[in-house]
Amino acid sequence: MGKVKLKKVVDVSPFRKVAMGTWKTAKDPSVYGLVEIDMQKTLELLPAYSEKHGVKITPAHLVGKAISYCMTRRPEINAMIRGSRIYLRENVALFYQVNIPGDGEDKVKKATLSGAVLHEAENLETSGIAKALKEKASKIRTGKDEEMKKNMDVFKILPWWFVRYYLDIASFLMYGLNLNLSFLGIPKDPFGSVMITNIGSLGIDIAWAPLCPYTRVPLLLTVGAATEKPVAIDGKVEVRPILPIAVTFDHRLIDGVHAANMAKDFKKCFAEPEKYLLND
Repeated sequence: MGKVKLKKVVDVSPFRKVAMGTWKTAKDPSVYGLVEIDMQKTLELLPAYSEKHGVKITPAHLVGKAISYCMTRRPEINAMIRGSRIYLRENVALFYQVNIPGDGEDKVKKATLSGAVLHEAENLETSGIAKALKEKASKIRTGKDEEMKKNMDVFKILPWWFVRYYLDIASFLMYGLNLNLSFLGIPKDPFGSVMITNIGSLGIDIAWAPLCPYTRVPLLLTVGAATEKPVAIDGKVEVRPILPIAVTFDHRLIDGVHAANMAKDFKKCFAEPEKYLLND
């Protein structure tokens, strides 16, 4: 049998380098779940709310508001593992994945992912989350976020074999020793309490995201695309817009009881959006 013909990939994005340096094996404490949200009542109220505040509200913004409420109600989930100990956070910080389109002829190939963090999210309304994220994402996409640009420039020059060590060392210095690494373009607490990825905007119905060990984030929410599905309402079958949210969490910190209680609070937010999500 002949050898497999392979061609080395040279022109890759910094994000791809980070991904290659993140996971060595599949061994991790991840637990996966799925929450399906009936969006009918929320979608009925959303146009008036968006017009009132002059900003487009997406499911990802609503999910951010809902999970901030859940973490405030369940502070034991809003935590970080250092070594073999658990440390509770004082505030909720939302990390949103931001898609950065590429430039040049092959925009898809050169596109990459980055992230924006909203600190003290428990004090933000849904409209505040949308406006703050829009501003941060705009700076990242236009290259005006100096810290992010500096950080991406570092990955461009790092050799592949060293990326894994760089990520682990930076995580230890930043979270383990609580040092300021701004000179590397890494802001304080750059990954927050929970990661939120809006894959629905990319046309993907549902997918589960993996935990990134160096981020110390114990909870990831992947927001899919809302589709109409038949559901049982008061003994009758109705067609409702259902939003799937794929959940990945660190089993060392969050167990089944935590997840069940959080899911109950989360669904309550969408069952009464005028009280929990669209009340400003």
